[in-house]
Amino acid sequence: MEVASLDIGRRGGVSPFLKWPGGKRWLTGLLVPMLRQRLVGRYFEPFLGSGAMFLALQPKDALLSDLNEELVDALRVIADSPEEVVGAVWRLSNTAECYYRMRSAEPRSAVGKAARFLYLNRTAWGGIYRLNRDGEFNTPFGNSGRVICRLKPVLDAAGHFARADLKAIDFETAMAMAADGDVVYADPPYTGPSSGHESFMRYTSYRFDWADQQRLASAALGAYERGASIVVSGRAEFGIDALYPGWHALSLSRSCRVSRRVDSRSSFNEILLLSPNFDPATSLRDQTGGP
Repeated sequence: MEVASLDIGRRGGVSPFLKWPGGKRWLTGLLVPMLRQRLVGRYFEPFLGSGAMFLALQPKDALLSDLNEELVDALRVIADSPEEVVGAVWRLSNTAECYYRMRSAEPRSAVGKAARFLYLNRTAWGGIYRLNRDGEFNTPFGNSGRVICRLKPVLDAAGHFARADLKAIDFETAMAMAADGDVVYADPPYTGPSSGHESFMRYTSYRFDWADQQRLASAALGAYERGASIVVSGRAEFGIDALYPGWHALSLSRSCRVSRRVDSRSSFNEILLLSPNFDPATSLRDQTGGP
């Protein structure tokens, strides 16, 4: 099903305060109604990133997870002490000198570590979280000249993260907990068997490769068989739809925004795989007012 022409703009909720390449804030207008259609239990987001979908959906009960321990730890601290973290960030400057000093710093306190994570996220090039083979953060300075962060978006999001269960675990472990009435939204790093590149480079200590895509499909099928409803995002050209026979497939066109120049940004096709217990046609009719 092709939905590239549908208005899939943002849908209310709270905006994420983290910059995240591949984040799905742009998709919330389409996907949030579909997720609400099936959610009667717990919401699972096993590739959390900025949490854009979670913040738009605002479920009452959620398990949010990611293998990026720095991200999860930072969100836990921000959920508990948002003003302290933002205050620490405000003592820093959006300059190359400060950026590279913080990039090599190793704060000891929880607030200091969370502030470093937030600062680097807001000032690194493209907001990209990239590690080298030694596990060291190595994204260059973004030189945006913008305000690093504002308090209100952090406070608004912190209240929602405080009510969620945040875990630094593998997606397979998280999805194994999903059961009848639960909803899972899985938005993994976009790599494939013939991609020829590392999508967003080295996100944690390893690449998300084709074997992981197969593991994800197996975990999604298991959760569906237990009664959960699943949505999986991916790049259409990687052929991941073959891993989900009998599932609904929605094709979307999206421009890549990770580029310094607007004229060098390319477009690519994304795909949403929805488990058979979804009814995407009804949800799309509700949004467009069609027959």
